[in-house]
Amino acid sequence: MRRHYKLKLVSFVIASSLSSISYAAGFALIEQSVTSLGRAFAGSAAVAEDASTIFFNPAGLSYLSHSEFSAGLNLINPKSDFYNEGSALQDGTPITGNGDDGGRLGLVPNLYYAQRLNDRMVAGIGINAPFGLVTEYDDNWVGRYQAIKSSLKTVNINPSFAFQTTEKLSLGFGINLQHAELALSQAIDFGSACASTSVSTNPSVTAPLKALAATCAAPQAYDGKLKMTADDWSWGYNLGLMFQANEATRIGFAYRSKISHHLKGEGNFSKPNNAAVQTVANAIGFSNGNIDGKVTLPESASVAIHHQINAQWAIMGDASWTRWSRFQTLTVNSDDSERLNSSKEEKWDNNMRYGIGLTYLHNDTWTFRGGIAYDETPVSDQYRTPRIPDEGRKWIALGASYKYSENIILDAGYSHLFVSDPTLNETDDKGYNLKGKYKSSVDILGIQMRWIFL
Repeated sequence: MRRHYKLKLVSFVIASSLSSISYAAGFALIEQSVTSLGRAFAGSAAVAEDASTIFFNPAGLSYLSHSEFSAGLNLINPKSDFYNEGSALQDGTPITGNGDDGGRLGLVPNLYYAQRLNDRMVAGIGINAPFGLVTEYDDNWVGRYQAIKSSLKTVNINPSFAFQTTEKLSLGFGINLQHAELALSQAIDFGSACASTSVSTNPSVTAPLKALAATCAAPQAYDGKLKMTADDWSWGYNLGLMFQANEATRIGFAYRSKISHHLKGEGNFSKPNNAAVQTVANAIGFSNGNIDGKVTLPESASVAIHHQINAQWAIMGDASWTRWSRFQTLTVNSDDSERLNSSKEEKWDNNMRYGIGLTYLHNDTWTFRGGIAYDETPVSDQYRTPRIPDEGRKWIALGASYKYSENIILDAGYSHLFVSDPTLNETDDKGYNLKGKYKSSVDILGIQMRWIFL
């Protein structure tokens, strides 16, 4: 059995974490540094404050005066409450079930190590999560026939190297070794399947089977579930440069490549505990199968600036682009089971993210940060789905660092995301219409420890 996922999408979460909903636009995870979290990640491709620059711009490694290790943890609390506004079956019958919150409390960790080799060269390695998505609803919510759980998790291992070519210019490069794991589930209305034309027109369905189907032809009375899982290892790269325009100002450019995955896995149907339903479902092709397919995780680029106003104050800003237009369709094909085949148009657009932040060095012990940002959504109202109910979001953030000793620095950051209320009016290939709106927001709290090797 083969199933083909042409998911031109991107998603990423460290395997040990449980990430809910995405926190940058689309389903990107930008939570790669707690110091950057306190600035709403503004200017991260030019700041180079700690070893997390491995993710944001590997050229920034050359700005670290000593080798260092950092470990961060982000606690993310999303809210994505759905309010039903007349969802119905194809014949107009209301779909039973309530609204639900698709968000779940999540933890996103990251680790970085930077080793200074000499005055000009620095090597490093990061383990992080550039993209990630988990939306999960109750099994009996009103949109269960479109989606219950949607999860794409990855582990990204990112060895990097930076070289200071001149007094003003530094270059950096990294390899990304990435594992991706996809899981999708939704409810199956076997009561409607028993009443479908495939029962009456399928030549393999005998008269006794048709009579049996009539006993379970009750839409929404016999729900089961379809679950699909697949995974793969692949690789990509990231690179960057930093240019020191003058003593106070530096400019950074960073690029992360696309990563293409060829996923392999399986799809499984869970049928209701009813003999008639199970017999009819098996007869009309609800069978399990192996799967394979392709996922392309999109490239991104960022231009940033950092300006040291005086000995205490610094200001930074950036503009970042992601090629979300790679996510055009979510298509599932199977050579083993026709019932596993589906195709959903997504038609996402490329998007921009803008941020501006401040850093204030209060004294040798305390540093404070703040920032704001705006993420455009790549999703239009026409193509929004309950798997990724995305909308534009505004960030406001605060953070601080405490120098505990000469070797140890403790960082904390907090961001609140104001998410524009997404609307949803999706009709699937069976005519089931899910209609309503979301009330969404996100709170992120991060803590981090840095160990400086003096």
